[in-house]
Amino acid sequence: MVMKRSDEKTFAVGVDLGGTKILAAVFDAQYRILAREKKSTKPDLGPEAVVSRIAECLNEALALAAVPHAAVAAVGVGIPGMVNTRTGIVRVAPNLRWQEFPFARLLKARIHIPVVVVNDVQAGTMAVQQFGAGRRLQDFVCMFIGTGIGGGIVIGGRQYRGSAGMGGEIGHMAVIAQGGPKCGCGNRGCLEAVASRGAIVRRVIEEMNNGRKSVVRDLCDGDTRRIRSRIIAEAYLEGDKLVREIVDDACHYIGIGAANLINVLNPQAVILGGGLIEALGKKMLPRIRRAAWSHVIGATDERVRILDSGLGDDAGVLGGALAARTLAQ
Repeated sequence: MVMKRSDEKTFAVGVDLGGTKILAAVFDAQYRILAREKKSTKPDLGPEAVVSRIAECLNEALALAAVPHAAVAAVGVGIPGMVNTRTGIVRVAPNLRWQEFPFARLLKARIHIPVVVVNDVQAGTMAVQQFGAGRRLQDFVCMFIGTGIGGGIVIGGRQYRGSAGMGGEIGHMAVIAQGGPKCGCGNRGCLEAVASRGAIVRRVIEEMNNGRKSVVRDLCDGDTRRIRSRIIAEAYLEGDKLVREIVDDACHYIGIGAANLINVLNPQAVILGGGLIEALGKKMLPRIRRAAWSHVIGATDERVRILDSGLGDDAGVLGGALAARTLAQ
C-alpha cells in the first residue's frame, strides 16, 4: 500500500522571520527542502498583520510542495528577539518593535498546526551544528549578519543560552567606545549599529542623499526600500567605491567582534552566516580574518579560524524545522 502524505505527520515547516523578509520552507523527514517561499515582512503594518503574512507565506510553501496541513508535525519560527519558548510569547523584538506579543497562539489560530517559537539565531546555530560548518566541532560561536547581528554559542557540544536564555547577544557588544551610531537597543557603538546589513544600507542611503555617487541607486531603480544583500553584493563586485568603503568598514568591526569572542571564549571557530555572507562571503571573510588577527592575543592560524556556515540563507529555516521537531515532541 502506498502511504498518502496526510497519513503521517512526517513534514516540518521552518520560518525565518527577519526585519525585512519572511522566508518559509517545507522539509521532509530527512530535512531536505521541498519548497520555499518569501515575502516582505512589513513590520510597520503591526504585529498581527505580520502574523497574517507569515501564515500566507507558509501556506504558499505548503501548496507548492503539495503537502497538506494534516501531514505537518509542527512549524518552527525563528524570531529576532527574546522569546519564551514554553509560552510562545515574544518578550521583545527590537527590529520588529514587538513587546510581550502572544505570537505562537495567534499563528496557530490561523494555520491550525502546532507552532514552536525560538530565537532566530539560536535556531540558525542548531542548523550549523547539525548540518553546517559546526557539525564536527564542540566549541564554536556563530555570527549571523542580517538586518541586525545575532550570535549563538556552543560549548562542549551544547548550545549555551545563559541563565535567562539571552546568551549570544553578540550584536550588542560595543565596538566603538564613544560617539558611535545609535543602535535599536538604545545604546551607541554596538556592533549591529555599524556592521549589520541594515547598518550598511542605512549608511549607503545617507551618503547617496549627501551627494555621493553609487550604482546602488540604479540597481534599486531609485527606490532605496528595495536595497537588499544582493544589490549590495552586486555593487561591491562592480567596484562601487562607496559600497566597498562601507562594506570594508563593516568587515573591520566584525573582525573586532570576532576577536573579542576568540579572546574571551577560545572557540575552535567563529562561524559566519546570513544573506550578506552568502552573497559576498568570499570578499568579506579575508578582510574579517585580517581585522580579527590584529586584535587576537597570541594569534595563530589555528586560534583565528573564521568560517562560512556553509548553509547560506537557509540556516534560519533549517533551524526552525529542527526546533519544530525537537520542541514539539
